[in-house]
Amino acid sequence: MPLSNACISITGNAVRLSEDLARRFLVVDLDAKCENPEQRSFDQDFAEVISARRSELLGALLTIWRWGRQNRLARGMPMGSFEVWAAWCRDPLLALGCLDPARRIEDLKVQDPLRQRVFELFETWHAAHGSMPVKFCDLNSNVRQLVQGNNAQSQVAQLQALENTCAAGVILESIKPQGRWGKKKYVLRQHGDDGAIAFAKSRNTGDHRGHRGRAYEVSEAIACVCSRTDDISFST
Repeated sequence: MPLSNACISITGNAVRLSEDLARRFLVVDLDAKCENPEQRSFDQDFAEVISARRSELLGALLTIWRWGRQNRLARGMPMGSFEVWAAWCRDPLLALGCLDPARRIEDLKVQDPLRQRVFELFETWHAAHGSMPVKFCDLNSNVRQLVQGNNAQSQVAQLQALENTCAAGVILESIKPQGRWGKKKYVLRQHGDDGAIAFAKSRNTGDHRGHRGRAYEVSEAIACVCSRTDDISFST
């Protein structure tokens, strides 16, 4: 399996990830807790401090990595396409008490504006029609307003694009007409084993769930692993 040594970082204000990008990024939210963060002053230069401590930090990171490779560690949440990164980088930090970044993926998906529009559409649809099959022309006016498009033809095309879309515990399915001149019907069906349509869960856009517990400082994690790996040393 080819490995990459590239690290791409992106900064921005109120950046939101959409669709499949939610699982391909590790998001760090920085809150200066002040109105004008650009006016703050610091006693030290961040880049200079990192450069001065490069050997110390690199040695600690390599120690954690090698300790993880030498021991069989419990695995975190599955991350398709990122299995090597999860085993080499994420799982050793989990064993030291850090939180699983994969748990933020659900929160990022909830904050996706495209998904939020689908959640709102499905929620309104279910409130108006429940699980009853319905033709496009018979859709409740509140539902029609949430289907994107400038006219009926473009709205029908949008519904066709949403066929088999799963969100909030339901899936939008289409029912083919039986006769030659019949019209297609659409229906929301429960999806998965949740036991109920999970619209309330889809609306949770508050604090990131799973990140309210204890989070180790980096120095704590380094001290923890170094106390277990006295026989490991690196020259940097």
